[in-house]
Amino acid sequence: MKHKLLIILILAFYSNAFAQNYVVDADKNYKETVKTVMLYPTGYELDKPIISLDNMENALQLEFDILTSEAPYLHYTYVHCDHKWQPDGLQKHQYINGFQQNELLNYEFSLNTFIDYVHFEQQFPTEDMMPSVSGNYLLVVFGEEPDDIYFTRRFMVVDNNSVIDVTMPRYPFDLNLGKEQQEIDIEISYPEMFNNRPDEYSFVTIQQNGRWDNAVVGLKPTYIYPEKLSYINNEKTVFESGNQYLRINTSNFDTRPEKTRTVYREDDYYVVTLYHDTKRNHVTYTEEQDIYGLMSIYLEKNYLDPRIEGDYARVDFALDWPDYMMDKDVYILGAITNWRLDDDSKMDYDFNEGCYKKSLMLKQGYYDYMYVAKDRNSGKTTLEPINGNFWETDNLYTVYLYVHDPNMIYDQLIGYYTIRSQQK
Repeated sequence: MKHKLLIILILAFYSNAFAQNYVVDADKNYKETVKTVMLYPTGYELDKPIISLDNMENALQLEFDILTSEAPYLHYTYVHCDHKWQPDGLQKHQYINGFQQNELLNYEFSLNTFIDYVHFEQQFPTEDMMPSVSGNYLLVVFGEEPDDIYFTRRFMVVDNNSVIDVTMPRYPFDLNLGKEQQEIDIEISYPEMFNNRPDEYSFVTIQQNGRWDNAVVGLKPTYIYPEKLSYINNEKTVFESGNQYLRINTSNFDTRPEKTRTVYREDDYYVVTLYHDTKRNHVTYTEEQDIYGLMSIYLEKNYLDPRIEGDYARVDFALDWPDYMMDKDVYILGAITNWRLDDDSKMDYDFNEGCYKKSLMLKQGYYDYMYVAKDRNSGKTTLEPINGNFWETDNLYTVYLYVHDPNMIYDQLIGYYTIRSQQK
């Protein structure tokens, strides 16, 4: 009996250490062999991975590839986070009912592709490993040891218990911020609002499309009324409108895809070279439908299975820019680069050709993307110098409401609301 108790204590220790020491970044691929990670509500590929606390079983679909010819032995677990996406220190038994980790056993090998890969799929949460509280979660996929992390992805569990109303005026409250900017005005109410001291214990996050680099986190109300909280006349809720996302389609290598200069095959993989993109801040707005920066894996030949018969290609991007920017770096932004601004999405400047370049290894499909400039000193990102800034741009804004109950020592997600800037 003592030995069993010791084993349980050791497992609990390592479980807590996992959250505190190993999980560093959200939405990050820790291994170069990890590709095409997709996490979405089951049956809704283009929706955000948000599920309801009262209806969770198999509500999320995870898909990803590992570029290898042999299937690795993989597990997954959850880490509960605060509203800032930092692990909050809860013990796993405080937010998971059942097992604290599970195996990933559903996989298939690629078929007739030049690059070998193993395609994994998993629906979760499962009955034997169910989140028990609302809030932000990191899904962590790892190998045989907890510190052998393959990747992390965000998902959210909401306990809908609030009323959120969002509107978007034509102009921001302060025209000095720019008349082409998009402003988000919010009104919120929820039960026991004033018993919870909303100015101190409530937090609002605003996310534009799938971006986290420009998300507003921890927003406080501008005004507190007897029946609601009001978030207006605050420059933090005014966003750069930007422009519609650019796109590429690599679903068929036999015909030259849209925007493609050349398609050819090297010894081990295809190479797709795109025509150079140019700056769009000096042209008028053109209405183009996009998928808000997301991606969709499919093949034009519909008798093939894109999950295991879609091939990988090196796709060469280029942005014409005659003068190297001394104070800014340029990145490719979107689900195509996991919405991260890091070395995997950062472009290099080619002084001979006068352009920024980047090559990405992508599975066949449809991809939105955007170029973004990041100030090297402040870390602030901007779309305007490259893409322009047009109020007519159709963006998707999601508002999340978190409440912190000191007695429960974690941030609850009690509501969210999504609005299109050009709702029709």
